[in-house]
Amino acid sequence: MPAQSFETHVHRPKMTIVGGWFLGAAVTGFTLRWFLIGGRVTMAIGLGSLVVAVGILLSISRVYTTALQDRIIRLEMQVRGMSLLTPEQQRMLGALTIKQIVALRFAPDAELPSLLERAVREQLSPGDIKRAINEWVPDLHRT
Repeated sequence: MPAQSFETHVHRPKMTIVGGWFLGAAVTGFTLRWFLIGGRVTMAIGLGSLVVAVGILLSISRVYTTALQDRIIRLEMQVRGMSLLTPEQQRMLGALTIKQIVALRFAPDAELPSLLERAVREQLSPGDIKRAINEWVPDLHRT
């Protein structure tokens, strides 16, 4: 990800703009059909555009929800690590990928420090981290 500055920090949600274009095409198609212009073709364009717009909306909502949950889990693990991990282990936690951190989330407090060190030392995948957990702590609130 490129460095962020005042000039480059603006968020331009491209998929939202594309979804807006398709929504506009749907409204245009339905409006033309309302005035009996174009027949089946305008209705097909309207319905097709509406389907694409809804698909984009569903994709955006899932991506945003997952990204937000990942940010919350990262923060949760940082806070949890303050009382359980040494400063060196806290730095190790910061070096892991978000998927590895999410996998560590399921480890109980007693297993977390040693599993973290093993994950960094052996470059464990998220699946390997989860398999290495002896006493699973479920996350029943993740959507």
